[in-house]
Amino acid sequence: MRGLSHAEAASAYSHALLRGSGRLTASFAVDGVLPLEQVERAVEPWIRRLPSLSLRIEDTGGAGLRFRQGAHGPCSVQASAAVDAGDDALTEGGRLWRLRVGHDRGGATRFRLTLHPAICDGYSTARFVRPLLDTLFASPGHDAGQVPGHALPPDTDALTYEGGGGACSCGACMPSGSPRRLRRAVTSYAEHGSYGGGRRERRGGRAGDAVTLALTAYESRRLRDWCEARQLTASGFLSTVMADALARETGRKEVTVATSVSLRRRYAERTLIAEPGCVTGAVRVPLRPGTAGDPVGRARAHAAALCAAERAWRPERRGHAGIRRSVERDATGTGVPELRVTDAGSVDTALGPHVGRMTGFRALAASGGGPPGGTLYLSSFKGALTVALTSRGLGTGWPVVAERELAEAALLRPALLPA
Repeated sequence: MRGLSHAEAASAYSHALLRGSGRLTASFAVDGVLPLEQVERAVEPWIRRLPSLSLRIEDTGGAGLRFRQGAHGPCSVQASAAVDAGDDALTEGGRLWRLRVGHDRGGATRFRLTLHPAICDGYSTARFVRPLLDTLFASPGHDAGQVPGHALPPDTDALTYEGGGGACSCGACMPSGSPRRLRRAVTSYAEHGSYGGGRRERRGGRAGDAVTLALTAYESRRLRDWCEARQLTASGFLSTVMADALARETGRKEVTVATSVSLRRRYAERTLIAEPGCVTGAVRVPLRPGTAGDPVGRARAHAAALCAAERAWRPERRGHAGIRRSVERDATGTGVPELRVTDAGSVDTALGPHVGRMTGFRALAASGGGPPGGTLYLSSFKGALTVALTSRGLGTGWPVVAERELAEAALLRPALLPA
């Protein structure tokens, strides 16, 4: 087994030292009541298809962190009446995932899949879900006994970084109506109707330090159109709104926005484009948010700053000891407030033929410890945008403030100030 890359090691140390920071959780549901025994039988072939699920992380001391093969044994699935409640902590040295299953009163089976950030980044969650559903529903062409396991993602430190190339997707550097903007903005929403394939109900709310805002497909399209008319992206605009709110909450004049970027298409070697794993970088930009006035102008300026930083960004390749020391400094909980942002885009393509039988999909990333701030995670399912915010080191009143700010930015502004 190989050693962890810089990105994997940084995620592993952050998870271990910052109370689960970066851990990904995907909650999804499918029509029909699936017996627990059927789900348990599907787990073993699922692991064979995704070898990273059988890995453990071992600290070798001077040689740093390495992946090792976990002992083969029964893989229990936890049955839970309240799938979305409870502790999702992953034991150090143990399995790098956890799966919980339950049923709701509407006749659907609900899943909650928790994944360690060293094997899954914010762009990979649906790629772990798809093979499980393939096995459960015996998708055409799928034979659990014959499908070979996908190779582990390569060590990105050994690959040749080429950069993103061309215009980024920040919105500010792409003129309105450009083909690239339209490809990003347009999805076949009409055929799906509202969130969940026709259900008008908006799901979301607060749970502890987590805030979730689930828009309908119509509300999502309206927000995207509103932002596009102002040369913004939805994630860029909401990031600015939350950075402003974070500055007010902490009384600080500067906030760091750390935007996650997928590196799958940035290497000369194209072997990992479709591979799940930890293949991301974080582009950090110090911002001086405003406390009043229209955030649109600030969002454009922030987008331009992010674009410039992303063009200049190169992946770090420090030794594991240096990575650990950096994370230990973050563990003090001091320093400039930080907002971490991931825009995972649409998960429909990754889920493939299972989209039609699914009644919901959303994901969030744990904030854990570190400087005060939060993690903003955006993803779309059937054209409906879900925004999830987890927080750390802030007051008990912050979730209420954050929920209000997100709702006003995503729902009220596009409705009252049409494009």
